[in-house]
Amino acid sequence: MSKRTITALAALALVACGGGAKQADSPGTCPDGTVLKGADCVPVGDEGSSASTSGSSGGGVKKSDDDAKPASGGGEPPAGAATPYDKDAVDVELKRAGRSIKASCGSATDDDGRATGPWGTTKANVVLGRNGHVKQVSVPAPYDGKPVGNCAVEAFRRILFPPYAGSSDVAVDWDIEIVHPKP
Repeated sequence: MSKRTITALAALALVACGGGAKQADSPGTCPDGTVLKGADCVPVGDEGSSASTSGSSGGGVKKSDDDAKPASGGGEPPAGAATPYDKDAVDVELKRAGRSIKASCGSATDDDGRATGPWGTTKANVVLGRNGHVKQVSVPAPYDGKPVGNCAVEAFRRILFPPYAGSSDVAVDWDIEIVHPKP
């Protein structure tokens, strides 16, 4: 391939990807008005601030900067409360993960190939990173560290949602059901 052909292909690829140069610190995955700082999208001008993740085990939705929002159940904020993320898109992905957990995690096996449970309903705490990826997932005892709990954690870690420009990560408690496999 000639140098001229390579240059033409590079120009075509640039036009196909949206044209001009992007900000050096943003690969284009953050919403307008934000830039990528580490693995997080932050508002322009907040590049120097840092946010911590939540280790919350409390109610439904909680911002990690300790501005608690009481939950009305299932990870939903109270009526009229503003969420810093696309709640509908996040709910779709959390519901999808919940269905996956219900359908398959109950049959997760230990090192000996046996499905040992425990089974039942519980809540998972999912920390939504501002970059559109889940930052942290935890399940309570007796599920944590067990094959069924590990399966649930992985189901939530795989979800993606639209990045948001909130001032902090958001922790959501989500109801899950781990079903005993049929013999």
